[in-house]
Amino acid sequence: MDSLRTTNLNGETSRLLAGKYSDPVFGSTQAQALMQYRSSNISTVIPASAVYDSIVLQMRFDFYSYGSIGETTQTYNVHEVATELNLQQDYFFNSDVSVGRVPIGTSTIKVNHDFFKKEFEDTDADSVLTTRIKLSDGFGLRLFEAVDPEDVNYTDFELFKAIFKGLAILPEQSDKIVGLNPSDLNSSLILYYHDGDSKKALSFVFSQGVTFSKILTDRSSTELSGLDQFHTDFDPGMKSYLQGGTSIITKLDFSKFYEYMDTVSNVIVNSAELEISGIETSSIFKAPRGLSVSMLRLNNRFKTFTNARDTVDYINFNGTLALGDQLKFFVANDAGQIFSMGYSTTNNVYAGFPTLFFQKLFDLKTNQFPYWALRSSDPQPGKSVDRLVFPKDKIKLKIYYTRSILDK
Repeated sequence: MDSLRTTNLNGETSRLLAGKYSDPVFGSTQAQALMQYRSSNISTVIPASAVYDSIVLQMRFDFYSYGSIGETTQTYNVHEVATELNLQQDYFFNSDVSVGRVPIGTSTIKVNHDFFKKEFEDTDADSVLTTRIKLSDGFGLRLFEAVDPEDVNYTDFELFKAIFKGLAILPEQSDKIVGLNPSDLNSSLILYYHDGDSKKALSFVFSQGVTFSKILTDRSSTELSGLDQFHTDFDPGMKSYLQGGTSIITKLDFSKFYEYMDTVSNVIVNSAELEISGIETSSIFKAPRGLSVSMLRLNNRFKTFTNARDTVDYINFNGTLALGDQLKFFVANDAGQIFSMGYSTTNNVYAGFPTLFFQKLFDLKTNQFPYWALRSSDPQPGKSVDRLVFPKDKIKLKIYYTRSILDK
């Protein structure tokens, strides 16, 4: 699918992805982190006698890590963004945004996957780990000279971002994709200068601008090499696949459910269980913690509110659908929130019980909705590259029901 939003919005996980890794099944995946910046205090005056010192990009890791295990060296280059970003626009994993050809900074660090994993899973952890990248003095001087509280080109962000379009972190040498938190107080662009013996610093923040991840993939030498068209059915054989970041989904077809339910009447669904077993496990490429199910149109686009028919359909489901990202229609659990199939590492099984939803599918069977998308819900697919492989014959829908004794 080509509609996977990676823009960070308020109220959800704030994460940029940067790095790259190679997967024998999904090919090579690369993530680039792009961000706008603005002054944290536009009223700060830099005296005419002040002298520029340096400029540093500091980013806090949020400890998401995907790719090789152990401690390995990662090298990142920082480039200036060459395309002006629109604050009112969503950006996607494949948005056409260009960056400058020549890097303005480089950083080489060691990332320990085991440490990142421990910190990521520890919800009480307060560890702070940042990377500091010194940027070129040419860029720093341009920004230093632009600081002027009386200049509208500096104080009006709409004008400022047309001149200073943003920064992009691109992987150079890397075997992991890591998460960076652009909204954290430890993430900023810091301009250092001095005035006499007084050392000063002015910070530029990312939290109020556009921040998103651009994700590139090369599947040409894998079993998914034929998966090169958006919204098009692709049958790779005996397996099914999902991948966050690159927006690979598994399409579910509930036609057999409708075929069977057409043979019975007055059905009361006592329990509906959706289960996936036989997950291909990997010490390197972990599976998502949870999966969700969203509605597809007959043309393989996600169902959203685009016409009156969509509104009627949503109302007819009477609470058994929930709205997700960009108002997509998701299966709801019996409490009305987005349904999620949790993953049991012990049993190597995903399972969930959307009972009321399947009762409603039966009730609405004269107007069928056969096609649905199986996709990651935890972590969010736009904030991760977690992937999943399982045998096609290991996904099952189990319906337990009762019906009137007068039915034949």
